[in-house]
Amino acid sequence: MSSFLLRPTSTTPDLASYDLLAPQLSGGKDSAVTMAVFMEAAQAHGVADRVVSYHASLGVLEWPAVVFDGVRYPGVSELAALQSSAFGVPANRHVEVSRTMPGPHGTLVPHSLLAEIAAYGRFPRMGSPYCRKHAKESVISSAWTPLVRDLRRELGRPVRILKIMGLRSDEGPDRRKRAAFRTVLANGARIVDEWLPIKDWPAAAVKEWHEGAPVPYCLALFTSSAVSCSWVWEAPRSTVG
Repeated sequence: MSSFLLRPTSTTPDLASYDLLAPQLSGGKDSAVTMAVFMEAAQAHGVADRVVSYHASLGVLEWPAVVFDGVRYPGVSELAALQSSAFGVPANRHVEVSRTMPGPHGTLVPHSLLAEIAAYGRFPRMGSPYCRKHAKESVISSAWTPLVRDLRRELGRPVRILKIMGLRSDEGPDRRKRAAFRTVLANGARIVDEWLPIKDWPAAAVKEWHEGAPVPYCLALFTSSAVSCSWVWEAPRSTVG
């Protein structure tokens, strides 16, 4: 297992100061390492009971479970749940959410790829891909609203949330420039900070960690940081291994 797991991180926030600790799991290689590093810190701070993990499902675009040579390999939704439970989070504190949109008679229906095409009259394209922030981080943020409403009433102050993500510097210039710790939202209802515990981990360290890891990952997400869904032909050629 990589020695990076044992290195102290100067950007580690005071986890005990948060009401909700919310790791966002993709089912890929980086979310597994992130969960390991984060949960080690949460247990050290005595706040593992404040952890609720999240997975933003992309519906039919999710990498599915497959059977190859008689062996079944889980899809990313299942992998995200496995990555959560492997590090001590109870099943009832792992939440899968998905993007929705208004449907007939005021009901909510899945905001699927076909709905996206119908709404905008075109297929997703480079520069405005389907499986990005609006389909993941924003959906999870919306899922916090009922909890925030209840906790704010109970606490009498804005709810403090720490969003934990597995982004790394060597995945691209945008992620390299992103701070390892920052405040991303502050209003009267919630204060949301973001922490990237493995931001400085190189790919070699992630690969080394997985050699002895207690949890699997999606192989497609090991070859590229750009293919977070099966809409892989949109990814730049240089990012597809």
